[in-house]
Amino acid sequence: MDSFWTGALAVGASLGGIGGGIGALGAWRSAVLNNRSNRLMAVATTDLRDIEASRRRSELTPQFRLTLTEDINGVARNGNLKIELIGPSTLDYLDEVTIRIVNEAWKDHCSGRLPTNVTAEEAARFVWGPWEFNAGASAQVSDNRTTKPRPYSRVTGKNWDIFSLHRTQPGHWMAMDSAQWQEQEKGPLRLSLSCSRAPYEPWFLLAEVGSDQPAITGLA
Repeated sequence: MDSFWTGALAVGASLGGIGGGIGALGAWRSAVLNNRSNRLMAVATTDLRDIEASRRRSELTPQFRLTLTEDINGVARNGNLKIELIGPSTLDYLDEVTIRIVNEAWKDHCSGRLPTNVTAEEAARFVWGPWEFNAGASAQVSDNRTTKPRPYSRVTGKNWDIFSLHRTQPGHWMAMDSAQWQEQEKGPLRLSLSCSRAPYEPWFLLAEVGSDQPAITGLA
């Protein structure tokens, strides 16, 4: 074979190698683009699921009717709090509900410093408001502020509870009597409700209830 054909064959081999390299590069680029497309589709799908879950959770925001009754059995210091899960129509049950009495709003108590002879535990337990839970009802409450968590079901009919209340008293460090305290702390009773149902994130609701002011939570 003369030198001409030998050179031609060498050039052809080189061109074939280049062509193969270009083909491999194209395949790699296509794979990269496909992977990127798949990742974008996965992110979009996840975002849509999250949006739908958030929408569904919002639709299921619990609605409670809260009613405060004073002067139970003619005793001025006794009261009852009735709570009823009433909706929405798409929410038939909750796994757990915990109710907590919170302090009155728009007041800065103690300005960050505790009065003399008041412990941090006493301060945390003390309710700045008109009512506290009857801590003696230990089957229902953890302390004077907080109920024990329990399920509520509109299906079984156990969608309600009645909690015993006592009127709060002035702190031992205060220079006032019960009548003065009750005149100052007329209400309303402020509550926070923590509600859970799998697989949704918990709901946290606030309510203010007066003797002539029943409250319904969760309404838009």
